[in-house]
Amino acid sequence: MGRHREFDEKKVLDGAIEVFWRRGYSGASIQDVCDAMGLNPGSVYAAFGSKHGLFLAVIRRYLDSMNRPGLELLETNPCGLDGIRAYFDFIANGIVNGNRRWGCLGTNAFVELKEVDDDVAQLMLDHLTRLEIAFREALQRDSFEHPESQAKYLLCIAQGLNVFAKTSPNRETLQTIIDASMFSLVSPRLAAN
Repeated sequence: MGRHREFDEKKVLDGAIEVFWRRGYSGASIQDVCDAMGLNPGSVYAAFGSKHGLFLAVIRRYLDSMNRPGLELLETNPCGLDGIRAYFDFIANGIVNGNRRWGCLGTNAFVELKEVDDDVAQLMLDHLTRLEIAFREALQRDSFEHPESQAKYLLCIAQGLNVFAKTSPNRETLQTIIDASMFSLVSPRLAAN
């Protein structure tokens, strides 16, 4: 019978998130990660199997804690455009208040490891697919034409904001980007009327 874990998994993963987020997978030493988690390497390896296993757990935790609330805003708003706006405002708030100061951990990991790590690539592809579907369904709620291509466009805007976050943009700059993105959705409707 395995030994019972004597730590709060969410809490220790939250400690590891910051190290991987700041330094990336390759730049984070296991000792630095263990120090941030308050655990010794033996406990980390016993719980997660390897640095890679820990990293996958960290990405899952990050996506759940950092991105789920924004997705819920997008998925549950009865007005699709309001849901899209709420999602982008959620991202902008995270950037301005420092919660995305190193960009998005998932996006960073995808860029760093996609070509060499199928597990990381699949986690992020699943997340991006869910986000694209949520955008498409929001557009469909408001009877937009071509929701598939517009959802892909919005996915690109979201990922661009996640990368742009590393430059520490101010709220005015972010608002300009969001407003332009929203206008590009509604401008064909305005022209038709």
